[in-house]
Amino acid sequence: MLKGGVIGFGNIGQQLTRHIGDAWQGRARIVAACNRGPENLAVARDRFALAVTHDLAELLAMDLDFVLVTSTSAAHAAQVEAAAGRGLAVFCEKPIALTLEDADRAIAAVERAGVVTVVNYSLRFIEAYRTIRELAHSGGLGRILAVHHLRTRGYGLYEAGARHRAVTEAHESGGWTVHHACHDIDLLSWVHGPIVRAYARAATTVPGGASEEVVLGMVDFADGAVGSIGDSVCRIREHATLVIGSRASLAMSGEAGSTVLRLHREGSDRPEIITARDEKRPGGGLDHFLECVLAGRPSPDSLRSARHSLAVALAMRESARTGRPVDVPPENPPAAP
Repeated sequence: MLKGGVIGFGNIGQQLTRHIGDAWQGRARIVAACNRGPENLAVARDRFALAVTHDLAELLAMDLDFVLVTSTSAAHAAQVEAAAGRGLAVFCEKPIALTLEDADRAIAAVERAGVVTVVNYSLRFIEAYRTIRELAHSGGLGRILAVHHLRTRGYGLYEAGARHRAVTEAHESGGWTVHHACHDIDLLSWVHGPIVRAYARAATTVPGGASEEVVLGMVDFADGAVGSIGDSVCRIREHATLVIGSRASLAMSGEAGSTVLRLHREGSDRPEIITARDEKRPGGGLDHFLECVLAGRPSPDSLRSARHSLAVALAMRESARTGRPVDVPPENPPAAP
């Protein structure tokens, strides 16, 4: 049986621990947790019966096969690097780091160690988005001209009293663009390919504009296609995805329980309705990660695969600050020696 530890035992760490306990009995279990705050450490000990520690080194020295890195974003890269140094497989929440330099050190560490890594970009593991990607890659849409994705979190704005930690603690989250719009960025590049240039604007109700709450961006793909991204922490929860091809276009909209995915071919008067669910599965990328660890095989959703979305998010944040388009650094850093 695989034994795992959780680094950062907040809501996500607890949800994933619960899922492994329910869905992976006899194959994997969480045995330990590390957390900087005493409250969640007490939850890990008293509610989940885990071994607990404030010390990352102590956790990593336990008899583990894998770790879940679900801590604050600013700590991800160093914790991934430390886990790789102990030869442990790593499931990491997004973003993988707050700078490309930190991301590259973490990527080099896991590749030197040869460990399995998966980044929890949850849209990659939702049926509807996988269907969109398959259709876009099949050639049936023709040449892809544009990809658009809009998503609102449904949480609320600072001015109204809804103080999301990613907004109030931007120094640890990277701000809303890096923390959450990275999902939209990753979806665009995962569906169509690398992005080479970004232009973004942001708005906020936070006094002094210290952290963005609304992000709108335009991107250029390497092959000449264009894309747009919208993301916000605002109270309404909604999403919409559009892929425009030279022969057909795809559109998906609605809430999870009433999603409609339409394929409309050029020259046709009626769209085709495609059955597709967009609910998050409880396990999502975690099930895929554990399957890869058990099989000893690498994942296409590895740490390296998540570098590009970070690079684009940082470019968007810089563009919003300067008001100018920003070129995105090359997609892949040099491979680890």
